[in-house]
Amino acid sequence: MTSNSLVFRAHHKSRYSLAALLGAIEVDERFENLHIEAPVRGFNSVIANRLKHGHVIAAFSVMSTQVPRVRNEVQQIRKKYGNNVILVAGGPHSTARPRDALEMGFDFVVVGEGEYAFPALLGRILDEGDVSDIPGVVTTGTKNVPKPRDLMQVDLDLYPPFALGMNVVGPIEVTRGCPFRCKFCATPFLSGGIVRHRSIENIVHWLREAVMRSGFERAWLLSPNALCYGGRGAKPNPEKLEALLNRATSVDGLDQLYFGSFPSEVRPEFVNHSLLKMFRNYVANDSLQIGIQSGSNRVLQISNRHHTVEQGVDAVVCALQNGFTPHVDMIFGLPGESEKRLEKTLELCYELVEMGAKIHGHIFMPLPGSEFEHEPAGRLPEQVRSKLGDLSRRGMMTGSWYNQELLGKQLEEN
Repeated sequence: MTSNSLVFRAHHKSRYSLAALLGAIEVDERFENLHIEAPVRGFNSVIANRLKHGHVIAAFSVMSTQVPRVRNEVQQIRKKYGNNVILVAGGPHSTARPRDALEMGFDFVVVGEGEYAFPALLGRILDEGDVSDIPGVVTTGTKNVPKPRDLMQVDLDLYPPFALGMNVVGPIEVTRGCPFRCKFCATPFLSGGIVRHRSIENIVHWLREAVMRSGFERAWLLSPNALCYGGRGAKPNPEKLEALLNRATSVDGLDQLYFGSFPSEVRPEFVNHSLLKMFRNYVANDSLQIGIQSGSNRVLQISNRHHTVEQGVDAVVCALQNGFTPHVDMIFGLPGESEKRLEKTLELCYELVEMGAKIHGHIFMPLPGSEFEHEPAGRLPEQVRSKLGDLSRRGMMTGSWYNQELLGKQLEEN
């Protein structure tokens, strides 16, 4: 008896998108008899084993920084199994550069949000049907490659936030989309400028399910700006935000709710005392992730950040006064950052550390899909690299800033 299989290439950096896609698949009746695996290790071994039972579809969520590794893995699969394995790509890089994914050897590419398009593609593959009319699916025969903004936007309430049946879980994504077109960020391209929220009722439903079925005692909420929940994204909606937190923290069996700490963050101009005082009454996290990004107002202006350095410092002070340890995102090497402006950012880091904050350091990477994708990657003078190393050794700075400098160079070359 044959048994078709879907094998995801699981990776810790794509675990949130994996959880969401598996959630959409496991509640879809079309795939009740589909064998699904998402191995962290032994991906090729799983493929070899499943080929003994039937057809195999291998799916990758590809980030731009993962391209060399993914290309090598795809070449190995093609060399060993030929066309016996159907390869599907999705994720940020595949969305921004679908032709790249096809040239790597993928058969199909899912552009943009995958909750609808990927199960639709999967169903057609299994039925050996035509996929050309599925919005967001690209093949070598596709003439007009769609942009995410031209596709139907996913209603988050229609899909689970994770896959409880397979025990592949993660944060509950409560907001998708961002109205701020920060030029170093690909989010506006990938998920659009229209902000969408998962409803409070839906969030509470999945929290209850997670408690009952998976024994959740702690849960994380995911948003590009935790303080924008309930509004259109340009300013806070305190009443709706408090309603969410009140209902979510009232779920029986759930002891702790984390929001506004990594992997979420808050924009500095949204921070005020009344909002953080309310926030403090509900969330379990002692840290608050605040995106300031630069110590130069000119660099912030060039990057289209829509806030100032002074607003960033005020947000840090406000967070400290309301019992949060600010974890401040800073990006070094942004376009327009002269040596003098870089020094301002470094000085601000030391100032914030003295105040009691911690720095989450990044090096600018020209991400495909961002407005800065064709800018040169960030490069640090040796003396600046040394100072960042000092902050890291003292436990005052976290983040993969050193690796990002190398990855940025790879993106620039591609």
